[in-house]
Amino acid sequence: MKKIFLILISSAGLLKAQVGINTSTPVNTLDINGDLNLRREMRVGGNNTQKGNAGIAGDIFHNNSTLATNDWKAIKIADGEGSMSLFSMNTVADQAGATFSGSNGSTSPYTENAALDATWTVLTGASDTFSITNATNKVTFTFQTTAQKTANTNASISFACGIFVDNRLRAVRTDVLLGGDGTNKIFNLNATLTNLTPKNNYSVKAACTKRNLNAGTLGVGKAVNATFLNADMAQSVLTTSVLQPY
Repeated sequence: MKKIFLILISSAGLLKAQVGINTSTPVNTLDINGDLNLRREMRVGGNNTQKGNAGIAGDIFHNNSTLATNDWKAIKIADGEGSMSLFSMNTVADQAGATFSGSNGSTSPYTENAALDATWTVLTGASDTFSITNATNKVTFTFQTTAQKTANTNASISFACGIFVDNRLRAVRTDVLLGGDGTNKIFNLNATLTNLTPKNNYSVKAACTKRNLNAGTLGVGKAVNATFLNADMAQSVLTTSVLQPY
């Protein structure tokens, strides 16, 4: 019995040592200098009484944020021919907004690729850049702001907001405010451009313009009647998402 006890102690000591395969100087508990071929699953997170997790089909082996343990992550990737994945996404916000008053603006239709000129007011915080690295791509712009009218009783006010890429109009929407002084509403503009030429640092800007003011004052992304609105509620947000084949 004494000999058996000594053998067990010796075996335990060996199990706690660093083991090298094809190396005489292992630097980890198990150090393999060569290829590793697993015939069955790889498990992580186990202990002396419970097997580790082998993950499920489609999971990706992941080193978590502590860099001390590993786990499995379920990553959803689009399947099928022509599928794309998210290449980049960024959101910017603006609280400066724009105020329009005085004479009416133009109520004519807008032309795609028209140059950004002085009739438009850029919401400075709602400006960003993005890059394209693949000729097959989709770029989605999501713009949201708040419009408010005042000083024209129950008369209407109309306006337009557009998305300018490299200072060229690529998407535009018009809207009308109806109601008494202080009336406000959420304005949304969603647009997708397809297969832009690969390039670093495209510029994107959200800009707005007045149409028919009916002698009133219009605020876009800005409160012009603080009784019903404040800067946080009125702010503008622009999100740019670039999708490319993975």
